[in-house]
Amino acid sequence: EGSLVVGDYIGPFKAGEIYLLGSQTPHVFRNTESYYTQGKKKKAHSQSIFYDAGLMEKHLSGIHEFEGLCPLLHSWDGCYKVSDPKNSIRRKILSLRTTTGLMRIAHSLEILNLLWDGSLLQRLNSMDSVKHYSEREGKRMENVMRFIMEQCHRPITLPEIAEVSHMNKEAFCRFFKERTRKTFTEFLCEVRITRACHLLSQPELSISQVAAESGFNNLSYFNRVFREIKKLTPKAYRKTFMTETRESK
Repeated sequence: EGSLVVGDYIGPFKAGEIYLLGSQTPHVFRNTESYYTQGKKKKAHSQSIFYDAGLMEKHLSGIHEFEGLCPLLHSWDGCYKVSDPKNSIRRKILSLRTTTGLMRIAHSLEILNLLWDGSLLQRLNSMDSVKHYSEREGKRMENVMRFIMEQCHRPITLPEIAEVSHMNKEAFCRFFKERTRKTFTEFLCEVRITRACHLLSQPELSISQVAAESGFNNLSYFNRVFREIKKLTPKAYRKTFMTETRESK
């Protein structure tokens, strides 16, 4: 569990969820702080399947049964959350650990078949927030996002983040805005508010403690930014979360 950042999307992810990411889409899955605290024994594990559209196009073009598959793979850009109400896709993914040969290929293709019509896919980032990156650009953006996720609890200056991208301040601001549709300050605030939402689920922390641990040194500013992004106050958010948690038990 933690936060996912891709394009202009920033939001939480939970255990067991499935995501589909297009080729060369910079992204960061950052676990909550409890996974990094010294003395904690929590561990995270993910399983990934890579489909090489170019390779499949080369070897499967001309076979009637695979018509439309390669265009479909190329059309998946950005990030999608996969709905799997019957756990069909989850079972197929987990089966790849133990299957081999033709059975592994069959299960991989069955996963694609389940995703084919798009009804199970919820797009997370906006259509034009993920550009076609070169490998170098993708790595640069991934490094920037990872740095923000890891250091958002403290002040981050524009010269500091520009240095991470190996660009000057002006070039970095253009680069970042083109790829996220947000200024660096706007993006950083959203990352911090996402972190704050997780911390608000811990009742032992006061609102002022949540603000400080999320990177906000000013409580009134934290309340204002939280209200702008989440459309309710931190106190109201915590109350709603606690109510939903009790009702789900």
